[in-house]
Amino acid sequence: MIKNLKTVWLATFVLLSSFSIKAQQKYQTREGVIAVIGSHMDSIVTASSNHLSVLINYETAEIGLSLDPTTLHTETDSLNVILINSSLKPVILKGKLNIPYVNTLEHPDQKLNFTAQLSMNKIIKIIYVNGELKHVAGSEIFSSLLTLNFKLQLKDFQIVVPEGWSDEITIQIYQAMLSK
Repeated sequence: MIKNLKTVWLATFVLLSSFSIKAQQKYQTREGVIAVIGSHMDSIVTASSNHLSVLINYETAEIGLSLDPTTLHTETDSLNVILINSSLKPVILKGKLNIPYVNTLEHPDQKLNFTAQLSMNKIIKIIYVNGELKHVAGSEIFSSLLTLNFKLQLKDFQIVVPEGWSDEITIQIYQAMLSK
């Protein structure tokens, strides 16, 4: 009986330890920064948010991003009202960085080029993303800065833009990567 209890306890300990280790491979933040850049007539318009949810598995370099478009803010009140009343939520991007794992130790800058799945307006498209993973020296909290960039045609997601607005937008993402 005692031997069985020890076996059950040991199995439970190993199982819980493996869950803990797996949980430590993934890092999540809700404070990623995103800028959505478009144009109206001859003017550049930027909507930004620091409420980008980012989930990164450091061991596999898989990344997931989620944004509620109502958190985007511009310098134009009328555009802010449109964003607040948007029915595009959530916008989700899933992919795998073109590196085998996320290095949290000192490393040279790494260029990123990969495809990802973007879900917006109930439509899923494969997009091409580029960016860079730069090491941050001298920080005990952050190991790297991840930047990602990609362009979208809004019509590909059945989003009709008013006259004078460009159909193409550029997305820029900035995310500090925590040290392990």
